Amino acid sequence: MKGQAIYMTKKFNPKPFLFLTLTIFSAMIFSLCFQDTINYDEFFSLQWCRLGWKEVIQTLVADVHPPLYYFLLKIITDLTGGSLVAARIFSAVAGMVLLWGGSLFLERNFGIKTAFFYSFFLYLNTFGIQKTTEVRMYMLASVFTVLSGMMSYYILKEEENKKRWVCFTLFSLLAAYTHYYALLTMVFLYGGLILYFLFTHNKKNIIRWLLCSAATIVGYLPWLPVAWKQTMTVNGNYWITFPSSRLAPIRELFDGEVPYTEHIFPAIIILLMAVAVFNFLKSRNIECYWTLMCGSALWGILIFSIWYASRFRPILVSRYLIMPMCLAVLGISGMAKFQNKYAVMLVCLLCAFSGGICYRNAFRTQLNRNTSKTVEFISKRVTPDDVILYMRDDYGFFGNCVEYYFPDIENMAIDVQQMQLLGQEEFGEAGTVWIFDNEHYLQDTPQINGLDIEKCGTFGFSTLEFDIYFILR
Repeated sequence: MKGQAIYMTKKFNPKPFLFLTLTIFSAMIFSLCFQDTINYDEFFSLQWCRLGWKEVIQTLVADVHPPLYYFLLKIITDLTGGSLVAARIFSAVAGMVLLWGGSLFLERNFGIKTAFFYSFFLYLNTFGIQKTTEVRMYMLASVFTVLSGMMSYYILKEEENKKRWVCFTLFSLLAAYTHYYALLTMVFLYGGLILYFLFTHNKKNIIRWLLCSAATIVGYLPWLPVAWKQTMTVNGNYWITFPSSRLAPIRELFDGEVPYTEHIFPAIIILLMAVAVFNFLKSRNIECYWTLMCGSALWGILIFSIWYASRFRPILVSRYLIMPMCLAVLGISGMAKFQNKYAVMLVCLLCAFSGGICYRNAFRTQLNRNTSKTVEFISKRVTPDDVILYMRDDYGFFGNCVEYYFPDIENMAIDVQQMQLLGQEEFGEAGTVWIFDNEHYLQDTPQINGLDIEKCGTFGFSTLEFDIYFILR
């Protein structure tokens, strides 16, 4: 009306802030792709990719993991000349798919509050920041696991769901070919679906479940004999130790620089699972059942591993829970829609605080260029006839670094006694004999058993520092 002021209130739209958050987290993931030092497990991923395809297949058959990740990684490293950065970006892309895919799925089906919760809780923690750029299969396996979880939600909600069943079967099969604990996670998802359809007497979906289960089994048959053989190999060459407590495998995923985060994060998961149980018993809500189905793999695997360890031997380390953990986070995020927005904000702030410190430390570690300096120094001076000696370490990490960064140079692990007995005749026509004193045994000693040595300086593989000497001949 004329002369009357009309005030229009525009509704606040938080969606651009979600996209901004996901973009910032993606940039954080990408920024950690330039770490030049490998860890113990990454050595095997990268070293096997240097083999020919025939040797890769032979090595994988003798290993304890399914082949899909290694095949894809080898293609990438072959195309990029063995680039460590490219290998890390491969994992980072999987991490970004996990982050964006889960957030947008939740925003569409549960509301934007749940998407914020998922993105903060999934990434801003110790394992989220560390594993998203690690050259291992955990991010890729988690992508297939979470995508399977998304498809299971649509299968429960939609009546006409043939395409969802096809996608669910495909993603679950890909997960099974990426990691065996992803395969176990899929067993719980399949179990949750059939239980629901049996109790609701949904004959159409029971038939579809049977068909997709059969297709998954048939699709896995080519690898099944190898998987069985690998299980026997693990039994004969065991490395997994007993956990410090029953919940240790879960707590270790969140154990970071901020005190008590290893207790707070699991407590939040348990609390939201309890909310799902209460709401489901009260209303028989499908969304709550789906949350319980997603969380069942995490707790089911943990309980089974505790029982198995008490009867036979331990079978679980914390990193094996990454796939069911990501699925559980997807599920419990749906329950965030029933929570007060300020409670969700508080959890996000906690994640931002603890995750920010973890990211800061990871970025600072990346800025340490000791590894690049060591590789540059040796590469400029070494010849094909040279030999690198290093002190044997129980863990084997140092030897892995030497073999990875100097693959064309003969290397030898020795102990203190062998160091004391070194003689000129042992090296014959070898070129320069380099000594990587990772135990700081020599301490500027001018001679070893009558052999003159000269110190080149202090170098390192990231924060692991050592002195480099060479024998004067």
